[in-house]
Amino acid sequence: MDPLFPLAAFVATLFATRRSLGMGLGVAVGVGYVNGVVRANYLSVWTTFMFDAAILGLYAGFLARPDSAGVWRSPLGKWVTVLTLWPAALTLLPVNDYLVQLVALRATVWYLPVALIAAKLTAADLTTVTRLLAGWNLLSLAGGLYTFAYGIETLYPENAVTELMYRSKDVAGGNYRVPSTFLNAHQYGGTMGMSLAFLLGRLLQSRVGGWERTWLALGVVAAAGGVLLCAARLPVVIAAFTLVAGWVLSGFSPRLGLVVGCLAVAAAYLATSDERLQRFQSLDDAEALAGRLHGSANAEFLDLFARYPLGAGMGSAVGTSIPFFLADRAPEPVGLENEYSRILVDQGWIGLGLWLGFLVWLYGRRPRAGTDWRLGVLIMYACSGVTWATAGLGTGTLSSVPGSVVVLIQMGIVARHRPAAGRPDPR
Repeated sequence: MDPLFPLAAFVATLFATRRSLGMGLGVAVGVGYVNGVVRANYLSVWTTFMFDAAILGLYAGFLARPDSAGVWRSPLGKWVTVLTLWPAALTLLPVNDYLVQLVALRATVWYLPVALIAAKLTAADLTTVTRLLAGWNLLSLAGGLYTFAYGIETLYPENAVTELMYRSKDVAGGNYRVPSTFLNAHQYGGTMGMSLAFLLGRLLQSRVGGWERTWLALGVVAAAGGVLLCAARLPVVIAAFTLVAGWVLSGFSPRLGLVVGCLAVAAAYLATSDERLQRFQSLDDAEALAGRLHGSANAEFLDLFARYPLGAGMGSAVGTSIPFFLADRAPEPVGLENEYSRILVDQGWIGLGLWLGFLVWLYGRRPRAGTDWRLGVLIMYACSGVTWATAGLGTGTLSSVPGSVVVLIQMGIVARHRPAAGRPDPR
C-alpha cells in the first residue's frame, strides 16, 4: 500500500497542473499539508518521498504546457540555474556517502523551480491557490484542535520520523507542541503564517463575492489560530513582522491595519483562555532569547567561514534532514542551527555568495503590481523577506514541507513584479 501514496500524489498534481498552474500548485501544497501525518503512520521509503512525488507531478505538468517555454532564460531562471548547478557539482565530489549527498542536494535545489512556475501565475491562478489554501488551513486547524485536545499520541505513533516531535515537550504543564497534520510544530505554524499573505491579498480586494469573502475569512482565522496553537515562537515572530511590514509597505492601508488589529486582539484574548497558548510570551525573556540567539548566530560562524571555503561536503551541515533509513551513513553534523551556516558548510563561500547575491537582487527593489493583487504582492514581499531575514535563527528555509514551497511561490511572484533597473517606483 505504501507505494500508492507517492503515486497518488504524482498523478493528482500532474492532472491538476494540466488544468491550471494555480490548481497544480494548490494541490501540491495540499499534499504537503498531510505529508507529516501520512509519513508518521506509514513509515517507509515510499512515503518519505510522497511530497517529492507531488512536486515531480507539478514539474511534469508544467513542462507539458506551452507557456513553460523560456522560463530558464528570464533573470529569475538564470539565478535558479546557478543556484542549482553549484551544489550539483559539489555533489559529484566523493566527500560523504553519495546517497547522503544526494539527499542534501534534494533539500537544497529540488523545490527551486517552483519559483519559476509561480512567476507565470495569472491573477486567476493566484485566486485558485488562495481558495485552496483556505480549505487546507481549515483542515489543519481541525487536526490542530484534535491533537491539542486529545494529545499528539492519537495521530502520531512514536517512531524515527516523530522523534523530534516527542522531544518538544516544553509547553506549559509538560505538554507537547501541536503539530496538527505536519511533522512538527514549526512547519505547522510557519505554513499558517505564510498563507496569510495569499488570504489577505485576496480578502481585501474590492471585487470579492460574499461566499468567497466568508471562505477566505475562515481561512485567515484558521491560519492565525494555527500560529498561536502550534506553541512555537518563531512563527509568531514571522507572522507579526510580516503583517506590520506589509501594512507599512502598503502605505498604512486602513483595511489591512484593521485586520492586523483585529487579529492581534483576538490572539491576545485566546491566549488568556489556556496557559498552553501563552508560550510566545517567553519572547520577553531576555536571558532565554540571548541563549537562543547565541546558539544560532555567534562568532563560530566566522570560524566556519574561515575553515570551509569550499564547504565540508554536501550533507555535512547541521539542519540537513537525513531520512531515517540513511541515518547510519550520515557524517557528524557541522555548524550552527542557522540556514546560512547550513549553506556555507555544504556549499562554501561560492554557494553562500550566490544565495546572498540572489536575495539582494530579489529584495533590493520593492515590487510594483498594477493589479488587484498589489496589496497581496506587497505582503508576499514582506513575508518572504522576513522569512529570509530570520533564517539565521534556524534551519529548514529550503527544506520545510510545504513551507519552503509556499515561500518560493511568493518569491516567484515578487520576482515577476520586480521593477527593471533604471525604472524606479514613481512614488
